[in-house]
Amino acid sequence: MDSQNTTLIQKELDGFIDALARHSTQINYTVVTYIHKRKKTSALVLYKECENCESEILEEYKTLQELATSIAPHITLQLVTPSRDLIPMPSSFGNVSYARVFDKVFDSPKSIDNNIDFDIELGTLTTPELSSVPVGIRSIDVFRHIGIFGTTGSGKSNSASIIASQLLKKGFNVVILDWHGEYIEKAKAFRLIDNDNFIKINILKFSNIDEIVEILSDVLQLSDPQRFMLYILLIRLKKYPNFTLKNFISVLSQIESTSNWSKEVKMALARKIYPLFTTEGKKLFTSSESDNIADLFQDNSGIIINLSSIKNLKLRKIYALFLIKIVTDLYMNSRQSKPVLLVIEEAHNYFSTDNEFTNKLISEVRKFNVGLCIVTQSPSSISTEVMKNTNIKIIHSIKADIDKRMISDSMSLPYNLVNIMDKLDQGYAILSAPNIKQPVVVKINKIDYI
Repeated sequence: MDSQNTTLIQKELDGFIDALARHSTQINYTVVTYIHKRKKTSALVLYKECENCESEILEEYKTLQELATSIAPHITLQLVTPSRDLIPMPSSFGNVSYARVFDKVFDSPKSIDNNIDFDIELGTLTTPELSSVPVGIRSIDVFRHIGIFGTTGSGKSNSASIIASQLLKKGFNVVILDWHGEYIEKAKAFRLIDNDNFIKINILKFSNIDEIVEILSDVLQLSDPQRFMLYILLIRLKKYPNFTLKNFISVLSQIESTSNWSKEVKMALARKIYPLFTTEGKKLFTSSESDNIADLFQDNSGIIINLSSIKNLKLRKIYALFLIKIVTDLYMNSRQSKPVLLVIEEAHNYFSTDNEFTNKLISEVRKFNVGLCIVTQSPSSISTEVMKNTNIKIIHSIKADIDKRMISDSMSLPYNLVNIMDKLDQGYAILSAPNIKQPVVVKINKIDYI
């Protein structure tokens, strides 16, 4: 294949190959791109399973010459003799290279049952012969928890929105903890809670002091002595009617300082806990009765809590963890008529590897009609307990090797799916769920409003 103008010839070659794809014949074509001495060249191989059919191949070659003359006049097809008997590899190549991906096709298992039982539709299968087959998850499996993983912009929030919207229509209570304010523009059937109407929380009203200490210690990075002192403080503060800075300082001063070390522990604890009593903290944490979250579920609308308006990141995290505790306590302590789904965006901010509260929570709440939807771009940053206890997994594009290993190990993915994990386009995902025998690649539906 000779060329004077590479760009022109590449376009002609593209057109010629497209014409071959439409050409009706029993002869097969293979385009071989060959690199020799740092130069790229290509050959068109014609072959057919037959005996004594050389004349047929030669006739096809003449037809292709005429086709090339009309479509690609700058390309000359030169006949060469194959150099091998079994593999039809030419002994020489031309000087024009050709290599192109026509369509991206993800290799889903060939034996998948296309009669998948589901009532929450997510999208369609990507296998060519099953590309119009819808696929989804079952609402009864939501209590076994959902993990949605992928890099920024890969489609995680869209997948979570589809699940949240459909479960709301099926009678679930749905609460979305929106870390970055991504759901605000989507909200139609959901009530928005943010800076002007935050749910007020009095942490002293929680009965389990151990869990309060666990939440505050994890976020504020308290040392063991500070954790112990906080535990004593909270026990004594429960005797006071209000959770105020004045009462906190009063109780703290009553704890005897037997050494300079204990004084330093008290001062460090006071400094770390202070954000709860700032102007921003007072919007979130009250000194009186906590708001009743059960009242928010009365009008059958979902709830989006816009955490992005909380500027102090430690306050944001503390507040979100206590919201999770309020919702789960409501269901664990009293029978509720409706199940609930908690969508937790940027979950790596809450479900860290050493957070005893969240590790215990995810394994216990499923018995009380509580489903958690864990959404994160960094699966390696969350606890292995979370990975183990999310039985529905939706894997969008994952780039980091450490995250790919975490996902692969938790799902026992076959190599072909591990290999495409970083190549998935926006809106595509690997789906693993109890109602699907083996993981499949899905093109997720697009949703604009929830």
